[in-house]
Amino acid sequence: MPKKKNARSRSMKRPSRYPGDTLADMLAKHMDHSRTSPDLRLKRLAAGLFTASLAGLLLLISAPAFAAPSALTAGALRPPDGLEVLERQEDRGIRITLSWNNRADCAGYKVYRSSSLDGPYTQVGGVSAATWKDFPFFLDDSVERGAMYFYRVSSVAGNRAEGPQSEPVTARMGNGRRASAPAKSIIVSLAEQRAYFFENGVIVQIERVSTGASGTPTGNYRILAHRGTVSGCNYWMDWKKNYGMHSWPSYLGAYEENLGVNPRSHGCIRLHPLEAYWPYQWAPDGTPLTIIPQAYGGLPLCGASSSGGATAPSETWYFAEGYTGAEFLEYLLLFNPGSKPVNARATYYPEEHDPVTENYYLPPGSRQTITVNNVSGLPVSTGHAISIDADGPVVAQQSGYFNMQNRRGGSTTLGATSPSRTWYFAEGYTGALFSTYLLLFNPGEKETRYHVTYYVEGGQPYVHEFAQQAKNRATILVNALPGLNGKALSIKVESTQPTVAQRAIYFDWTGSPNQINGGDVAMGITAPAKTWYLAEGCTGHFLDEYILLLNPTSEIATVKFEFDTTTGPHPFECQVAPYARGTIAVDSIAGLESAETGAVITSDRDIVVERAMYNTRDSRRGGHVSNGISLLSKDWYFAEGYTAGTFDEYVLVMNPGVETANVTYLFHLENGADVGATFAVGPKSRFTLHADEIPGVEWTGSAVEVHSDRPVAAEQSHYFCVPR
Repeated sequence: MPKKKNARSRSMKRPSRYPGDTLADMLAKHMDHSRTSPDLRLKRLAAGLFTASLAGLLLLISAPAFAAPSALTAGALRPPDGLEVLERQEDRGIRITLSWNNRADCAGYKVYRSSSLDGPYTQVGGVSAATWKDFPFFLDDSVERGAMYFYRVSSVAGNRAEGPQSEPVTARMGNGRRASAPAKSIIVSLAEQRAYFFENGVIVQIERVSTGASGTPTGNYRILAHRGTVSGCNYWMDWKKNYGMHSWPSYLGAYEENLGVNPRSHGCIRLHPLEAYWPYQWAPDGTPLTIIPQAYGGLPLCGASSSGGATAPSETWYFAEGYTGAEFLEYLLLFNPGSKPVNARATYYPEEHDPVTENYYLPPGSRQTITVNNVSGLPVSTGHAISIDADGPVVAQQSGYFNMQNRRGGSTTLGATSPSRTWYFAEGYTGALFSTYLLLFNPGEKETRYHVTYYVEGGQPYVHEFAQQAKNRATILVNALPGLNGKALSIKVESTQPTVAQRAIYFDWTGSPNQINGGDVAMGITAPAKTWYLAEGCTGHFLDEYILLLNPTSEIATVKFEFDTTTGPHPFECQVAPYARGTIAVDSIAGLESAETGAVITSDRDIVVERAMYNTRDSRRGGHVSNGISLLSKDWYFAEGYTAGTFDEYVLVMNPGVETANVTYLFHLENGADVGATFAVGPKSRFTLHADEIPGVEWTGSAVEVHSDRPVAAEQSHYFCVPR
């Protein structure tokens, strides 16, 4: 599969919550749905003042009085939230694509279009809510190049009752060259009850279907004829004598609930009445149709990733995590920021297999993408570690995109420049459908012994001791350790020899209103500190943010926060008990319900800080976890960077100082060109650069250098939806 080939939304914003949301609503939400410990207790002190106490954590919160969250009127239908225009790479010059957030109280949606803001609006299509859970995109192929359009969307009930239309969004077809005649094909999976629609080998549409209750013929066919309405079934397309692909019979009234679940037809391929028009208009006679009995597994990989940068290139890099397979795509990104060519040697250490080595040549100022799945001799479906040795300074990051037992997402991680005898992770969760893995790599020549301490939120620490051979990588499923399933925890790794430690988390967060799933991978932190910086951070209707604190000392840590928002600094304070982990739900802090939240964190004791964020927008459902930054720098380097497809790339720079910082960004593009941009970042503020909006940087891969005349903190985030 091509590297990260899909579309990104140039217009994607960090959206806000509804203005009516109060802190009480946020706290109620987090108590009901979040990963906050069930031991959390709220207590009113005075009007508008509360404490939230948790074993190992005490919060003092100023807030408006509690009010019951509003409920939908019985039977009422509201339009969907988050209506947005997307630019997928496969759609450029062909169609306009929309997305929005699914509603639990409706069966589908109707989409209306006008060439005028004031209307009139005419229905151009629809989609079922069931299909939307698989593929949150609406495709309008009936648009003209250069024309401006306005779209509204309404919700539809199972009995076909329709609610009011949304506020309009504006769209114009992308300026990419129109594919003269893309090669179209269809695959229908009987096991999944899904139809996949391809253009030039890339899935552009997915619809749920219902095939024969007593069987549907498998094999290779073609669309033979478009016949309109046959036996009460609209949009009928013949593909075999007496067999068609068509809409659910209109005479049955209500929408069928078995599409994508149970075969119910007499052998034909039934489609939802809101969706059947699209294949009928899209597939000309002769379009190949393949019907397979097995699952195809073509759902997109939507999600988010975030990574800190390197403050300097290095000749050595290490990764404890790595995995390739049919459902795992791994990329190694190497960037040479110097003026001389560099030769780099990567050695892959698969578990219970011999090492595999490859050599890479990096011209000056270039970035190279290695598709690890294609590394010759590397076993598939096997975890591996990586060490990189170069004859000149380089920067190394690792990106992965995965479907881990229907938990689909991606991650980006900066490598470690050297092994260490101590590693810390503030974040770890094994409750609900969260799986936490500890990945350990011993790159040395001697066996090492581990003493791993798990600090359980609200409970007693658990210690795990074991040995690891030299030149070896090990995988620990934390959920499987005694007493650690269903826990929020932090981790400290100690070893007798220098090692490398990473943590992977895969989740299916059923408590989230949008049931997000995904995962992330993070490198460990080698030492606690009294000061931490978080350049990334955002709260709002589609983003939830948590800050994770580990106090590995024997004394209570008093922790102070300064959130540098667009409206100025916002203070907050809490305490973390000795040898304990605490969780801060940033959305629940008064004044930060919808804010840009770069943060400076100071403590009177050495602590460890990480940040977790979950994106609940349907087009990029997922989450990421990143380390705090303990040291500022004038120079930052990122080997990864991607703006094509549905990838949105953000470079976030926080200036915690009292003077303006002049920051220069230098993008080294895959085609060899360089693009620069300079911005001023005011004191005690955070600047968010949307790389997709920099002329010349859109629709490409790149490495990024960030240079400032003042010490700053820098991070990089990506939001994406990768097609299969």
